[in-house]
Amino acid sequence: MRKGRKDARERRERLIAAAVELFGSEGVDVPLEKIAARAGVSRTTLHRNFPDRETIVAVVQQIHLNRVRELVEQWADRDDAFLLAIEMMAERTLNSGGFERLLATRNNPIVHTDVFVSGVSLILTQPLERAKAAGLVRQDFDINHVGILILMVSGGALARSTGPEPLLDVVMRLLKTGLAP
Repeated sequence: MRKGRKDARERRERLIAAAVELFGSEGVDVPLEKIAARAGVSRTTLHRNFPDRETIVAVVQQIHLNRVRELVEQWADRDDAFLLAIEMMAERTLNSGGFERLLATRNNPIVHTDVFVSGVSLILTQPLERAKAAGLVRQDFDINHVGILILMVSGGALARSTGPEPLLDVVMRLLKTGLAP
């Protein structure tokens, strides 16, 4: 393999890693120059790989979808895979600024929130049916409500845990209570 191609691939991978990190900590409106700087490349290199913000946002969203898919596949034999996936997404959402980040994303016309939610819904359809069959989730919960769950969990990031119970535990306990048959 030619050294130039390997270097270009490594720069692209560093850009993606920087975007994942900065979108998670600062939101999708983080300056592109900051992503380039974090990756140790020029803005020109960033634009050669990702001509616009929409392109890099789509790549980052696909990475998150792939992670959800990988975990659901690991939990394929578990009746609670749906709840585990929701908990994993809740943890990431709460740790990355939750509602504020989600609002910024929803208000940004270039970010495909609906594409992400529909991707998650597709991945979680079978685990949801398995959770319903096992009596873990109420029968009237529809896969199309996953977007609402994501909003609810994101809203939990606005709260401050006042007791000894970690915020994620509070959010998941309330969520599981609401989803229970």
